[in-house]
Formats: sequence, structure tokens, C-alpha cells
Amino acid sequence: MGLPAGWRRDVRGAWRAAVGPTRDPRAVARGVAAGLLVAPTPVLGLHTWMALGLAAALRANRPAALLASNLSNPLTFLPLVLLDVRAGTWLLGRPLPTLAADELSRARLGEALLAAWLGAVALGLVLAAVGYPAALALARRRLAAADGNQPPSSPSGERSL
Repeated sequence: MGLPAGWRRDVRGAWRAAVGPTRDPRAVARGVAAGLLVAPTPVLGLHTWMALGLAAALRANRPAALLASNLSNPLTFLPLVLLDVRAGTWLLGRPLPTLAADELSRARLGEALLAAWLGAVALGLVLAAVGYPAALALARRRLAAADGNQPPSSPSGERSL
């Protein structure tokens, strides 16, 4: 028992439209890179939407982008933000900002946010640059294993749907 045949086809079509190209290793790798690019940003709760938007713009695999963006989660968010601030202050050539409760000011907070965003962009670019080739190799290996190690049908190694 289950859904009628027509509904099943519609649900399957909607799923494929939502998931995007699943047999293109480059799309999966672009999705991983998109997710890793947004993961270190200091905006808890917006990573999902940023990853989906970037994946759509890059024509990347959206589930891969969502999974990779979950590098930032409630357990890793604070260490990532601290790493962002440290990297950002290093790139700016400034000392780490102190944010003691009695010294809080807009200037100090703005300085920390600038450092966090600069560090997040730098860290995200590094993660995406490392993640793309790793995900591409893994996706190609998985596709080859799923297809029973058949020779590729195109010079680039991708198979048509």
C-alpha cells in the first residue's frame, strides 16, 4: 500500500527538483564547497538559508550544501567564531579585541565583528578550496561504485541522467 502511482510520480519529481542533480559529482562537490564557505560565518541560524541560496546560485547539490554547512552547529559555533575573530585580527594586523563587560562599546563590538567576518570569509574560502576537490574525488568514487565500475560515458567522467 502507499501513494497512488500518479502521486508517487509527482512526489518523486518534486524530490528530484528539490535535490537537484544527484548524478553529477561536480554538482555535489560545488554543494559541499558552498556549505563549507558559509559554515564559519558568525550568524547562527542563517547558515541553512545561506547554503541553500549559494547552492542554487552555483547550481550545486542542495543536500550536500546543507550537510556541509552543518559544520557550524550549536556545539561548534563558539569555537568557530573565536577562530574567526583570531584569524580576522591576524589578517588585519591588530591585537585580539578585549570585550570585558565594563569596556563594551560600539567601537569595540564593531572591531570584533569586522574581525569575525573577515576571518569567516578567509576560513570559509580555505575550507571550500580544500573541500571541493575532496568531495569531487569522493563523489566520483561513489558514483563509480554505484555503477559497478563501468567506464565513464563522457570524457569528463560524468554520466548523463
